[in-house]
Amino acid sequence: MQRRLLVISLFAFVAWMLVPVTSSAAASRAPVGGSTAPAGINSVSGIYFSTSYPALTVPADQTATIELTLHNFHQPPQQFRLSVPQLANGWKATFLGGGQPISAVMVDPDSAAKLQLRLEPPMGAGAGAYHFLVLAQGETTQLRLPIALTIGKELPAKLKLSTNFPALRGTAATSFKFTVTVANDSGKDATINFTATVLKSFEATFTEAYSSQQITSIPIGAGKSKDIDMSISMPRDTAAGDYKLIMHAKGEAASAELPLRITIFGQPRLALSGEGGRLSGEAYAGKASPLTVVVRNDGSAAARAVELSATAPDGWKTSFDPKEVAFLPAGKSRSVQVTLIPSIRAIAGDYQTTIRANAADGPSESADFRITVLTSTMWGVAGIAIIATALLVVVFAVARYGRR
Repeated sequence: MQRRLLVISLFAFVAWMLVPVTSSAAASRAPVGGSTAPAGINSVSGIYFSTSYPALTVPADQTATIELTLHNFHQPPQQFRLSVPQLANGWKATFLGGGQPISAVMVDPDSAAKLQLRLEPPMGAGAGAYHFLVLAQGETTQLRLPIALTIGKELPAKLKLSTNFPALRGTAATSFKFTVTVANDSGKDATINFTATVLKSFEATFTEAYSSQQITSIPIGAGKSKDIDMSISMPRDTAAGDYKLIMHAKGEAASAELPLRITIFGQPRLALSGEGGRLSGEAYAGKASPLTVVVRNDGSAAARAVELSATAPDGWKTSFDPKEVAFLPAGKSRSVQVTLIPSIRAIAGDYQTTIRANAADGPSESADFRITVLTSTMWGVAGIAIIATALLVVVFAVARYGRR
C-alpha cells in the first residue's frame, strides 16, 4: 500500500513539472526546470516577458504605445518571433525596436531587450474595452502576454511647473539659474512657449537642461515632462533687495505660471582716480612729491578696511595718508594723499606707478598713474652759474694775457 502511494505521488510530481507555464496580466515567464522564481534576483533563472502597464486607458482615435521587455536570466541567447494573434477588430499592431519596425528580437544572457508595441485603433473606434494577446515565440519557449486597452474620454489639457529652489540669493554679479520641471499632464503632445515677468533692467533666457542653446519653445509629449533652465541677468549696480519673478509656460490649450524670487545682497565695488578724474601727476627726482588719489565705492554695500598700496619704479618710495580707510559707505568717496619720492638718479621723463585698493570683504581695484619726472630748478641755476663762471674766467684770461 505504501509503495502504491509512493508511485502515485511520484507520477503526480512529474505531471506537475510538465504543466505549461500560464501567463499573467503583467508578465509571462519560462523558468528552467519548472521551478518558480525565488525571492533573490541573483538566483532567478528563466526568460520573462513583461510590461509595466498591461491595462490602460487611452483617448479616442489615439495610437497607444506600450513598452515591452524580455528578460533573460542565466539562459543562453535566444531569438523570439513577435506577433499579436489576438487583435481587436480593425486595430493595427506594429512592433518597434530602436525606433524601427521589427518582427523578432534577440535577448542575450543576463540582459533585457526592450521594445514597443504600437496599437492603432480604427477610425471611429467607440468607447469600451479592447483585448489583445502578444506572443513571443522562441525555439522551445512560447511566451504570452495579454493586454487590455480601454478607450475613454480625453484628458483635459493641463500644464504644471515645479522647481526645488524657487528662491535664490546672491550679488548683482551672480549668475542666477532656476531649473524648472515642465509637465504636460494631458492626453496630447504640445509645444510649450516660455516667457517671464521681470524688471525692465533684468533679462530672462531659457535653455533645455544640460544644453547651452537658448530656446523660446519646446515640444513635450503627452504625459511627459522636461527640465528647463531659466537664467536671469541684471546690471551690476542693481540695488540690494528682494525681486519677484514669474515664469510663464503656455501651450495651445493650457498655460501655467510659477512665482520665483531673487534676493540681492549688497556688494562694495571700488574705483580709483586722481583729482578731477586724472590719472597723472608730476614729481622731482629725489624729492617728496604729493599726489591726491580718490577712492570711490560704486557698489551697493559699504567697504571695510580698504588698504592702499603701490608698485613704483625701482628706487622710488611711496607712502599713504591714510594707509587704510576703515569704512567707506556705498556711493561715497575718500581722498588719500600719496607721497612719491622718485629715485635721485631718475632722469626726466614719464614713469608708471600702479596704485591698488583692497577691501577686507573681497573687492579690489587698481589704477595706473603716469608720473612725469621734471628737472629740478636748482640744478638749472647751478648750471647757469657754472656757465657764467666759465665765461668770466675766459674774459679775465684774454684781458690779462692777450697783450703778450
